[in-house]
Amino acid sequence: MLPSSCQRRVGAPFDPQLKTDLISNLPDNVLSTILLLLPIKEAIRTSVLSSRWRDIWKLNPLNIDDSMKFDNQQNFHEIRLKTLQAINRIAFVHPGPIHTFHISQLREPAFHCEVDNLMETLSSKGVRELSLSFGYQGKLRYGLPFSLLQCQTLCKVSLSDCFFPPSPVVNSSFPNLRELTLEFVFLWDHLLNCLLESCAQLEVLQLINCSGLQYVRLNCAKLQKLTIHERSPRCGGSGSHAKEMIIEGAPELRSLRLGERTVHHTRILVQYVPKLEVLGFFPMNGSMQIGNTFSNFYNQHQMSVNGRIGLPTVKKAALLADSLLSTLFSFGNGSTCSLLSAVLRCFPCLETLYIKGSIEPTPHIGFWEQQAPFDFFGHHLKSVTVVQFLGMKAEVEFVKFFVQHGQVLERITLICLFEPTDKFMRKLRRRWCLENRASIHLEVEFLHMTDYDPDTCEWAPLFHHPLHEPISADLKSLLLTV
Repeated sequence: MLPSSCQRRVGAPFDPQLKTDLISNLPDNVLSTILLLLPIKEAIRTSVLSSRWRDIWKLNPLNIDDSMKFDNQQNFHEIRLKTLQAINRIAFVHPGPIHTFHISQLREPAFHCEVDNLMETLSSKGVRELSLSFGYQGKLRYGLPFSLLQCQTLCKVSLSDCFFPPSPVVNSSFPNLRELTLEFVFLWDHLLNCLLESCAQLEVLQLINCSGLQYVRLNCAKLQKLTIHERSPRCGGSGSHAKEMIIEGAPELRSLRLGERTVHHTRILVQYVPKLEVLGFFPMNGSMQIGNTFSNFYNQHQMSVNGRIGLPTVKKAALLADSLLSTLFSFGNGSTCSLLSAVLRCFPCLETLYIKGSIEPTPHIGFWEQQAPFDFFGHHLKSVTVVQFLGMKAEVEFVKFFVQHGQVLERITLICLFEPTDKFMRKLRRRWCLENRASIHLEVEFLHMTDYDPDTCEWAPLFHHPLHEPISADLKSLLLTV
């Protein structure tokens, strides 16, 4: 606040003492802190105020997050090119470091020259967080320069719709990289292996709709979260799916999230995950092996690890046995239920269960009434979600098993293939004898698939098809016979 002698009353005559620019007289560190509170565009504009302000904005690390939306597509090319040129000049004159650089909508080939210059500048200015999205929707048109692989300051990288040109020699160095996301990126086995070998600090790895991989081996000592999925057919045509993926060394892995298409096409072997807490989708077709659990036991239904039962660290599990896998997942079929029961007993500390699968139209009744309660019923399981629920007898019996034994169960959510009527819901509630439920806090919720909000489900991004898509004609005919 100005001294009382310098304060000017409203309507008072002009005081020459107030002619001094008090803000410009502040120290550089104070002025740069003020500019940190402004968007980068406004901060740079202060350089035209006077020679005093010309270089103040350069004292702060550079953060560029270009999230411009172009509603007028007629002027998109011209406006976008000018924006890229301006960003290029800003990055070039700034001395560094560059903390964050996020830019998208680079799909025009005319932009590639500007992007090449940006990559060279960013690599030399010590960029820490880089996000590039070209917006080609799977059409690979921009080849990333290999100089990017030598940017040792990077901590977080997200690349979309691009590729590295094939090369027999790959030299990469990412000693500080902690998070890597690749979406619609063409890779090959040697390139990915070189990338991961140079990322000693990598904690998060996401491979989304990537093509070119065949046999992948992951050795990441500090990896905590791994996500691999294909929400739509990969670019590159048929045969682009990885045939095998082996996670050899991931002692810190806590979350393993695999999409429906991934578990359908890829054999997955996980050797050592002592801290795994989140697992899904887990296929019921035998394509996944975790240590000695779920290996060669799909017929015997006896699953153990070194004499211990299953995976005691897993708290969230999503089970998948969709028709996509050409495997009918039945709550009532005797052999399939035995497998499902054996799988669930491998998670004694399970807190959240998600099941997505197809239903056998001619089920065998009585299986679940004969089963002993699971270990997680006593103190752990709190939430169960069943997708593609029809209300058939075997399904009703499966849900009743959880209602009767889930002592701390709080919610059962049933995502129905058809609109559940009041009569339908009342009938099932009576059959489950909810007044005698094991947990007084249990609530059962019915939802139509079109009403289900996928944003509330952490597994929704891994679906092969969104839940709100129309059901097939064959499934419609099945519903009419239920």
